[in-house]
Amino acid sequence: MGAVADAVLRWREPAVRVLSRLIPGQVLCYVDTDAPAVALTFDDGPHPQTTPQLLDVLARHRARATFFIIGERVTGNEPIVARIAAEGHELANHLMREERSVLLSDERFQRDLAEVTALLAPYGTVRWFRPGSGWFTPRMLSAAARQELRIVLGTVVAMHTGGPGDAGIARSLLGGIRPGSIVVLHEGMPERRGVVATTGEVLAELDRRGLAVVTVSELVALAR
Repeated sequence: MGAVADAVLRWREPAVRVLSRLIPGQVLCYVDTDAPAVALTFDDGPHPQTTPQLLDVLARHRARATFFIIGERVTGNEPIVARIAAEGHELANHLMREERSVLLSDERFQRDLAEVTALLAPYGTVRWFRPGSGWFTPRMLSAAARQELRIVLGTVVAMHTGGPGDAGIARSLLGGIRPGSIVVLHEGMPERRGVVATTGEVLAELDRRGLAVVTVSELVALAR
């Protein structure tokens, strides 16, 4: 497979509807809606370079997004986290470290989940979490539900690597975006700086299509 194919996971209609029936109902991967809107999400921030640049791009397009925050990256970046919330975006829980959440013990998963929510709570209500690498177990879902958190995966997913394939990610993503889609992008590392340009390309095309770009909570509110 080529670099772009490796970097982009795209569920096509009606496959995403079939998928949604196969996974537990509390797992959100898209929203069934007639509204011309999609949710844009970013994993693995905050980062002192990429996150402010992403916020600038979002502001230019009057778009709102959900940022899935890694807890250990909050310290030292509190002004960036505050800016995310102040500019109308949503903060969500991506646990403490960039690692496979499914490999954590039950005790540590619950502790990390609660700790990140506590770190983010001063900036706004935290409703959503996304496990590292996307894998989950029923016990993880139950533990999150006890903390009043619901899991969010995505309809289209991309991760920049710093390689030449990054240039084609926007085009590949756009082929899978429909009303109700949840788009997953990744920041948090210097090699992922291409996410800023990709976000600009995606937002420009969604503007042309007349699709609003909103937070996960806003998209869920539009469900039919």
